[in-house]
Amino acid sequence: MVILPYSDVELTNVLSNNYTPVSVISKKYHYIYFKDYLGPHGLQAKTILVEDDYVSKDFLHDYASYYAFCFEKYPKFCKRIHFFSESFNEDDFKKAMLSKGSEQEEIWNSYLGFIVVKPIPTKVVGFTVLKTFDSGADFGMRYFWGVRDYSIHLYGNELKLKSLAFQEQDSVLAACATTAIWSMLNKASIDFHTILKSPSQITKDADNVSPDGSRLFPNKGLNLLQICQAIFNSGLVSEVKQPDLEIRDASGNVAKFVSSLYLKKILNAYSAIGIPIILVINVPIGSERGLHAITVTGYKQNPPTLLPPQPEIGWLASNIEKLYAHDDQWGPFARIKFLNDYEIETPWTVFNSTNQPTLVTNIVVPVYPKVRISYEDIEVIVLGLDRILTFFFSTKIVADLVWDIKIDYSETFKKQLKQSILDPSEILNLLEKSMPKYLWIGTCYIGTFKVLEFSFDATDVNNGMIGEGIICYLEPSIRATLKTFLVANKSVLHSLFNHAASSNYYDFICDNI
Repeated sequence: MVILPYSDVELTNVLSNNYTPVSVISKKYHYIYFKDYLGPHGLQAKTILVEDDYVSKDFLHDYASYYAFCFEKYPKFCKRIHFFSESFNEDDFKKAMLSKGSEQEEIWNSYLGFIVVKPIPTKVVGFTVLKTFDSGADFGMRYFWGVRDYSIHLYGNELKLKSLAFQEQDSVLAACATTAIWSMLNKASIDFHTILKSPSQITKDADNVSPDGSRLFPNKGLNLLQICQAIFNSGLVSEVKQPDLEIRDASGNVAKFVSSLYLKKILNAYSAIGIPIILVINVPIGSERGLHAITVTGYKQNPPTLLPPQPEIGWLASNIEKLYAHDDQWGPFARIKFLNDYEIETPWTVFNSTNQPTLVTNIVVPVYPKVRISYEDIEVIVLGLDRILTFFFSTKIVADLVWDIKIDYSETFKKQLKQSILDPSEILNLLEKSMPKYLWIGTCYIGTFKVLEFSFDATDVNNGMIGEGIICYLEPSIRATLKTFLVANKSVLHSLFNHAASSNYYDFICDNI
């Protein structure tokens, strides 16, 4: 055990090993990122504790799969570097180790997490769990929905952090896509009873050979099909979201990317079930560009505002202003900003000499196999609802309708109902109602006021009428007027649903309003 005051110099020292000197560490993107994340403008670390001869289960799997067969005698033991926001020396820490009850609580309460340093060349950052910045589900706050609870055992003491595991790709057993899947499974394995595997196991699950037909190890990267195969072999299925925007350059060449609005809508829609979402991005690398995979774990969303009626449907998801993602080439919870309709700013952009933007080419959404209805299936229905309600409200309000679409657990939905302004008898009826495990919820807002909430069975088939229920927050008189309007205009308005079951959906609205 070694205890050191935190500094940039000491950070480079503790991240180095016999194969990777300080001169190499100081040039790594990870060092640049950790220096900022742990420094005075980040988590404000004050003390470093080095735990030698640490056995990392993930590295041990990879060691047995590859490094044990090398001629070079790579060690199998790692070192684990712990960080604290309190200053203390070795005597103080030993007292804390021996303390009982609430003694020396300030040291344990100041725990910020750890980085495992692997005993291999260059790719040294192993299993890492670091505290997030302040988080909350309220508008305007960072909301890390892709994190979980970790119990860290340090010299006989149990410490708890809410975070998501991170590690650097080693380019031998894992490329960026493998590491992105590994981080995602660290959360999914808790909530969905899926299998958490080591990077080497994930790479093996992806395929028997690389995309170019060569051997799988050393690993050169996974293509989109292999990413989905690895996710499937871990117990989940993938919804792959394709680019929705075509961009033509000065030479007339057409490239396809995911628009910022579509990205926001997808992340907002699937965030409630808590599985991190994988983005395939096009990043600047010097004067060239390359594909890369990252794992989105959270976002920051501004509150809804009262707007005059707009020509296009309004989405609450458009208020997302920042994302937070694990980028195995930089660090955990890396900040991502939206630059325009399709370009984003990542650390690849910030540290590029000409600040070239990053572009999203695909979204890979891991979901539980029983979730059979996609976001796009629900958006089609919501577009019809918006057209119908816009007709009704056009002469009654001078504000825009804004929609929010999310998939959630029915139990979570019921818990939220208990905090609503509904009549207690109505809440009791909803709590007693049998519901599918997963629900799509389409909510209509006027400013911050929730007008209507539509629920749909996420486990059904998409060509049928999958409506589960409607909760109306309108005044009784307005609600009655709306129902009369809907019944009187069915022959005209039901066609506004661009769906095979349009008549059934219209009847569903009339019967449940």
